[in-house]
Amino acid sequence: MSTINQKETLNKLKQEICKSHPILNPRKNNEIKETSVMEIYFTFTATYDDKPITAIGFLDGNEYSRSSTSTFYELDEYISSEIVNELISYLITEYPYINDFSLFPQSFSLSFGYPLEMQNKEGISCDKIILEFNVLTKEFMPILNKYLSNILVKFTNELSQTATFQHKYAEYCDNLQKNILDSLNEKEIEQMVRKLPIEMKRELLQKLPSQYFLQFYQEHYSQEEKTPSKQLIKNETQLSVELPKY
Repeated sequence: MSTINQKETLNKLKQEICKSHPILNPRKNNEIKETSVMEIYFTFTATYDDKPITAIGFLDGNEYSRSSTSTFYELDEYISSEIVNELISYLITEYPYINDFSLFPQSFSLSFGYPLEMQNKEGISCDKIILEFNVLTKEFMPILNKYLSNILVKFTNELSQTATFQHKYAEYCDNLQKNILDSLNEKEIEQMVRKLPIEMKRELLQKLPSQYFLQFYQEHYSQEEKTPSKQLIKNETQLSVELPKY
């Protein structure tokens, strides 16, 4: 196991990919029928004194069997989202699309592949590369969700063609939103609301049941502040009373 820092992480990952599957022209040996697969996995955890750790390991083989390589890295912090984005962007230059996006209770993965017409072109000599992000226990789920949220926003177009994205994205976003909001304390929620544009704040308040909103307004604002709304409510009541009956 080697301890590395943020600055050297991306180059170390690229070097490990090319060490196992160097760039060749053509990239695919047509005599080999098996699909070569390399998996890079990131595990987010912490030490006993709560210092963050990112463990990075590698598996290599085919669709049916993969074994660990001799390389294993550890960061004494969580890998930055910028480095993750750079790694994904690098893989997209070698593999034109993300062909699979999978969600699990404590992990998610992205799979990169290339179409048949690219087999005879220059490129990384691996048919598929998988990035997997996982946590060992549920207490680290907010960390995992942070990476997932970043990737979903940054690479929406690339992910939009995958079946999981098309069928489960909206559902997952709803769950992710709920988990994020449930994890925030009162101060953090107030900070988030303050950053929203005024139009969105109004839209959120308009979605409150009108009776609850009016009750809240009357209970939490001064008499001077409540006067316009009370007059408005009175006018609306009079208007409804004065409507002709048929």
